[in-house]
Amino acid sequence: MASSLYRELTDYELNMLVSEALRAKLISAHPLTGGLFNTTYLAETEEYGKTILRAGPVNRHLLMPFEHHLMEAEETVYSLCGAQGIPTSEIMIADTSKTLLDRDFMFVRYIPSHPMSETELDSQDKDRIVRDIGAATAKLHDISAPRFGRIVDVKRGGGFSRWSDALAHELHEWEKVGVPTSIFSPEEHGEIRLLFEKAAPYLDEIKKPRLVHTDFWFGNILIRTHTERPEFAAIIDADRALWGDTDFEFSSIQWSYGEAAFWEGYGRPLAWDDASRIRRSVYTLLNRLWNSYVYQEEYNEPENASHEAGDARLQMAYLKEAFSHGAASR
Repeated sequence: MASSLYRELTDYELNMLVSEALRAKLISAHPLTGGLFNTTYLAETEEYGKTILRAGPVNRHLLMPFEHHLMEAEETVYSLCGAQGIPTSEIMIADTSKTLLDRDFMFVRYIPSHPMSETELDSQDKDRIVRDIGAATAKLHDISAPRFGRIVDVKRGGGFSRWSDALAHELHEWEKVGVPTSIFSPEEHGEIRLLFEKAAPYLDEIKKPRLVHTDFWFGNILIRTHTERPEFAAIIDADRALWGDTDFEFSSIQWSYGEAAFWEGYGRPLAWDDASRIRRSVYTLLNRLWNSYVYQEEYNEPENASHEAGDARLQMAYLKEAFSHGAASR
């Protein structure tokens, strides 16, 4: 069963968006595969050549609250990254008004490249590129804000002064969408809430909100392969970013743990003290909670939802054990 959020645009809609929003003439457009949330096209125009068109989800009643503002968040993040010289997508136009189309949409300048997840690299090229990615990630994590929370909320004057409050809010938003009892029982909801409460003192050791991508895997890193040697091109899909603890980056998306070159580029090691491990476990738990809902209700992939829920329970067990033995007690 296909994702409930994905829907291809009609020929009329494609031509209308290129004409009205981009003030250009469409030559051709074809959907790019792999999308479950946004519907993405490679569109060629007479005026700009190749561009990427992304149309936001349909059936928006299924979305978690923060997912209603992802394109606005992404636009803000790319602006912040651009000011720091971090290579990211260049947005040509983003429209969240839902006037031309009853969906958010954006046109992004095309980067001749491939996702790193689909690129064959020898060990030397991979180490060099991963080192560059580490350096870019360090720059991204050096960007700060006055409050914790979602990008758009903080931009609009909201957010939280304490990191624990920001994550408690995220948990409440997850519960608010009506997570089916087939994924987590009411008793498990209570256990999860209690674990977040117990984790609050560790979370609040994080005092400075930093920019965190939160979906940082090889599929969201572009590599130029038409050059003499493959090159790191850009970090993309930053729509789920937030202001928080930089270790959030290294919780759910764990590819960088085994890449020594990444940490060389990043310039500082990952902490393994008890408090840091507890925090990362909380972040992984939260990611698994989000994913279990998304796979079940948005993407119609119950097997993946069950897998994510199982991983969430592993984190719950770890945290219960840590707290029962007074690990890193505060």
